[in-house]
Amino acid sequence: MGHSRTWLTRALAMPVAVAVTLLLPLGSVASAQDFEDDADTSVVAAATTPISFTELGRGTDIVFSSDDAPVLVTVPVPDGLTATAVTGILTAPTDFSRGWLEVTSDGRLVSRVDFDAGQAGTGLPISVPLQGLEVVDRSVTVSMIAHLVPVDDRCYDRTRYQPLALRDAFVAYDGAERQPTTVATFFPPILRKATIYVTDGSSGAQQSAALQLSAAIVNKYGSQPDAVVVEQLPNGQSLPSAEPGLFERAVVLGNSGDAGIDLATAPNGSPVLRISGDDKTLVPQVSLLAANFDGYWAASRALASPDNAVAQISQDAITVGELKLGTLTASGLNHIEVDVPFSQSQLGRPMKDVSVRMIGSYVPLPNSRNGELSISLGDRRLASQTVNETGRFDIGVDVPNELLRRDLTFEVSMDVTGDFQCGTSSPSSLTVDPASTITSTTGFPPTPGGFQSLPQSMLPTLDVGLSHGDFADLVRAQRLVVAMQRLSYLPLQPRVLPFGDAATSSLPALLIAADGTLPTPVALPMDTADQGLLRLQGLEFGGQYGALQVVSGSHNEVVALTSEGDAADADCLLNWLEGGKDRFAELTGDLLVAPRGGEPFDVGVDVAPLGTATSAEEETGLSAVTIGWIGFGTVVLIAVAVGGVLVARRRGQ
Repeated sequence: MGHSRTWLTRALAMPVAVAVTLLLPLGSVASAQDFEDDADTSVVAAATTPISFTELGRGTDIVFSSDDAPVLVTVPVPDGLTATAVTGILTAPTDFSRGWLEVTSDGRLVSRVDFDAGQAGTGLPISVPLQGLEVVDRSVTVSMIAHLVPVDDRCYDRTRYQPLALRDAFVAYDGAERQPTTVATFFPPILRKATIYVTDGSSGAQQSAALQLSAAIVNKYGSQPDAVVVEQLPNGQSLPSAEPGLFERAVVLGNSGDAGIDLATAPNGSPVLRISGDDKTLVPQVSLLAANFDGYWAASRALASPDNAVAQISQDAITVGELKLGTLTASGLNHIEVDVPFSQSQLGRPMKDVSVRMIGSYVPLPNSRNGELSISLGDRRLASQTVNETGRFDIGVDVPNELLRRDLTFEVSMDVTGDFQCGTSSPSSLTVDPASTITSTTGFPPTPGGFQSLPQSMLPTLDVGLSHGDFADLVRAQRLVVAMQRLSYLPLQPRVLPFGDAATSSLPALLIAADGTLPTPVALPMDTADQGLLRLQGLEFGGQYGALQVVSGSHNEVVALTSEGDAADADCLLNWLEGGKDRFAELTGDLLVAPRGGEPFDVGVDVAPLGTATSAEEETGLSAVTIGWIGFGTVVLIAVAVGGVLVARRRGQ
């Protein structure tokens, strides 16, 4: 969900009725699972195809945090396929003797697995059958309840131990994917690849349409690791000839014909979504589709899309309820914790001066126990108060700006001490009210700055400048738009402008100057970077490199892709970024350098490092170790320079 989106799902792992929703249900279309093999429309075989939970847009595990608390697992059933089983490896903590896992559907027992410590301790492979279960809105839902019996039936607080979990979960399918026959069924609930074809790679309208559609598809599919790419059709060819694979789709953008969206048939017989329009009407057609995607998603409205996004109109105050995190309740004996995750991209802007007011309730403690409530952010405790007999809490706190990150998790916890009687002490519970609020102001320059300010500082409208305006520049821009969109809960709205207009825009901008030629001068971090530090990191003097740079202005931010004269080096940088799932998300600083033939590295030129810094770090933006290396490197460079001068003088003499 992407890094940010995966992180946000932790809030759903509460020891109450929890939903592991791989799909968000539609209306109420129900049927029994069956197998259909229509030779005219089923063009991709999928016999006994296993799909990992990761590919479905969720983490790899199903976690049971509390005994007898139901966990709802909902899996997609694409047209033509039958979901046959959920499989995985059952693991459990060591301090138990035996246990069981019950799976039900509509109150009917589907499966029960009994296990002992020896089996689950080393990992017990299990398979939960799904055949014959009712399909509602192209999904099947089961409820899983787990129970552990401790060794000697003794009591302990399970919240402090590794939970029971179904690891490396997969869904097995049988059948053949039935290809769409209408626009309304074009997009599947599982998308592995979407290829967007343009007929003219230098058309500004097609470039803007391709970028906007790429962002919309990534946003709609949420955390699914789908590939969204742009291709150019050969001259004279109006539809692609490549045959799509399983869960793959093709879209063609064209400047010919009347404006509209329809389904065409490619020469190989596969369906293609065709979006037509001229320079004035093509982009509005894509905007219409993006704004009304649910109308084109009859087969997959139940996607794990980022529905926990807040309103797209920027707000100074939002409620926890608007984050759509579900029920925020936890229970336990000694330590009870409720996490409230939040992303700056949910506001659609960078923020600063954040204040949090957490209100909620807890089960009042008996006189034999005491408790303390606290709010923390990371390792920093922000506020605390003693529990009382009312069972209610209301805690407000200001968050220091230096603690802000792209993604934040506020931890509301209650620590209980006192007398606990095994078998008679009931667990306490803690609930965060959806009326709790997070208040902030717009932060420019963003906090944090540089790469950690992306994508929130790029929302919503993003001006894109292409130095050469050709298809190669479009591909580079699209790859970066997709990378930023994977971190955002709100959709980016990119539009291609002449390079000079984008470079001088008051809105956020993405500039592609892959060969290092900037038609309009822009002050970049590379211009003032410490050359000694760059050498120590691996960039040789006069060496070739690709660079991705972030510039913070007073009211907007600019991201620029450049190189030292060779566009191939910029492309290598993009290849490296896409080579690791979280590489873009984990970038810090404001300058990423990819030396030719070397390992890319990021540094901070105009931004401070994350975390609490010492005075020297706050002033320089560099750690003490880095400062020491720079000092050492500078001394070496000076020594080399002085040595060179002395040698020259001696030779002259």
